[in-house]
Amino acid sequence: MAQDRRITKTKTAIREAFFSIIKDNKSSKITVTEIANRANIDRKTFYLHYDSPEAIKDEFYKSLINDFLLILEKNDFFDRSFDVLALFQSLNILAQRDIELYRHIAKMPSYASFWEEIKDISKSVVIESMSGAINVSKDELNMYAEFYSAGLISAYIKWLRNEVSLTETEVVNVLSTASYYGFQKLLPQK
Repeated sequence: MAQDRRITKTKTAIREAFFSIIKDNKSSKITVTEIANRANIDRKTFYLHYDSPEAIKDEFYKSLINDFLLILEKNDFFDRSFDVLALFQSLNILAQRDIELYRHIAKMPSYASFWEEIKDISKSVVIESMSGAINVSKDELNMYAEFYSAGLISAYIKWLRNEVSLTETEVVNVLSTASYYGFQKLLPQK
């Protein structure tokens, strides 16, 4: 059943207000009053649609995770062995919708659970794609996948935060090389 356009418009205004406050504000604490004022609604109208500002964030997380999975699927990410370039490209397709917002939330500790969820998705893909290809115990594979995925997502966050002066392609090349060779590639050959 289609949602009433007024409801859709109000919820959109609330979400846009919430995210504009995030971009303007360094604090992770956002009040209902701030959102209502920015959305040009009263508090009562806010509470007709959301229980709290955290409910907006939860809805945002769920939407992003679903969108990310769809992007990965569209890029046939799940049908091939783990590909650093495909992961970065998928993350960038998602982030380019509002790169300023993603750069900002990459800097906010209150959004760590979002990045943890992205890491867990990457980790499950690594485990799935490698489980038949290598002969290690389930626990060992789990540790390799955790190390690999955590490093990739951490590097992506550093790139999003502009903490490195490398291009997307350069970051992908470094991470691809590090994934396959570790530090061995950087050490002088004997």
